[in-house]
Amino acid sequence: GARRVEVRPFTPAQIKLLETFADQAVIAIENVRLFNELKESLEQQTATSEILGVIASSPTDIQPVLDIIAENAARVCGASDSSVFMLVGGDRLRRVAGYGTAPASPVGFEAPLNRDSVSGRAVVDRETIHIRDAQAVVADYPAGRSSRYGHRTLLMTPLIREGVALGTIGVRRMEVKPFTDKQIALLKTFASQAVIAIENVRLFKELQERNAELREALEHQTATAEVLGIISRSPTDVQPVLDAIVESAARVCGVDDVHLRLHEGDFMVSRAHFGPIPVPLDRVSIDRPQFHWMREHGALHVPDILAQNDFPMLGSGGVWRTYLGVPLCQKGELIGALFARRTEVRSFTPAQIKLLETFADQAVIAIENVRLFQELKEALEQQTATSEILSVIAGSPTDIQPVLDAIAERAARLCDANDSLVVRIEGDSLKRVANHGPLQASLGTGPRSINRESVPGRCIVDRKTLHIHDLAAEPEEAFPARFARRVGVRSVLATPLMRENTPIGAIMIRRTEIRPFGAKQIKLLETFA
Repeated sequence: GARRVEVRPFTPAQIKLLETFADQAVIAIENVRLFNELKESLEQQTATSEILGVIASSPTDIQPVLDIIAENAARVCGASDSSVFMLVGGDRLRRVAGYGTAPASPVGFEAPLNRDSVSGRAVVDRETIHIRDAQAVVADYPAGRSSRYGHRTLLMTPLIREGVALGTIGVRRMEVKPFTDKQIALLKTFASQAVIAIENVRLFKELQERNAELREALEHQTATAEVLGIISRSPTDVQPVLDAIVESAARVCGVDDVHLRLHEGDFMVSRAHFGPIPVPLDRVSIDRPQFHWMREHGALHVPDILAQNDFPMLGSGGVWRTYLGVPLCQKGELIGALFARRTEVRSFTPAQIKLLETFADQAVIAIENVRLFQELKEALEQQTATSEILSVIAGSPTDIQPVLDAIAERAARLCDANDSLVVRIEGDSLKRVANHGPLQASLGTGPRSINRESVPGRCIVDRKTLHIHDLAAEPEEAFPARFARRVGVRSVLATPLMRENTPIGAIMIRRTEIRPFGAKQIKLLETFA
């Protein structure tokens, strides 16, 4: 309005001018209001954009998102400070992010989840709480800390995902100055963004874990397929399979060292090894506690060797700390074991244990395949040899010599002997009638007496197969065959030739090394006889 101290009415032109000034004032006020609204909108959009950018750039870590949300909430809402609390363990709230200069509990502070604090009540009730003056409601929030720090106006809204409260975000002022409806709506927007970020991180981690599981499964399948391929390509030799198993197990399971032993006699003998950790002994007793455990219970997993006393020998190497032993079992019998060792204390996962058990099964399959293949090969060779001898018999009905020569040759070859010898009883003496191999026949070419002083003579006298593991270890008076010892005969096998329960001769095979003949070779020689 315009005023004068004397009576002097305003002219129409002056009134019109004042109305123009009023219109200009309205325009200026509206411009300022629109500018402030535009500025607030721009700040909000900028804050939202910044948060979305951090969400996009931090798919596996929620902390940067919570930090930027706390900062923007305090700044855009004109608050003294802000806090983000997350529910942990189902019964506690932890301050995980904050921003501002006002006094506040440190990040990491935890408080029980209940309705005695503003943040707790917002989570429990799943509702936004706006306190205009905290000093006026101290009794309603006995666990609140606003009275301690001097906060006056508080605004707290929960973080809710699918109806479940995950935590809360709040802003505070040190003066009594209620937040506007726009600021309340804006804080709820920040809460929604926090929930989106939390859910994104959860889903991304789940996806990473799933991808890791798929990669691990693919690696396991590839490794087992490679071993199966080697098994199919190596039907007669198990060693390439065992070597591939220890290498694949070490690589796929992330193990420092893998070692495989097989049962031989009273020992577990080292057969394959991959890794830098030395194998303490080539042969260890089958009576060790770990082998008893694996025979009775299966896999033996020791996360820390130095923290246990049940298997003291496991730590004898002094290098490895975590140990996994998996048995190789065939028809309920322990035929070997596969060991994985780590130099650090790092337990094996269930998937790794399962994979090592699969490798152990493959080793058993390979061993059994080689055994069956050898049995089939031996059976075929025996059948072929028998068929050939029968052909010689059929083709030489009047001459026995070709038959005896064929028997001597096949006996030496199929029984893996250095030589063979066939002798025949002629009167009171033994006469060599056929031989095969590089060794000289110890009986010479002339007749010898039938007695127990020679290997073929003794088997004829006793009328049973005679198997000597080491001729050199026998007393000289028992077998005074100096010629046989001189040419280096060590392992000897002889069986009598019987006709109607009467001996007519003998067949003998010999080796120049201490390598006793097996049960199958003994049976084969008896077949040739």
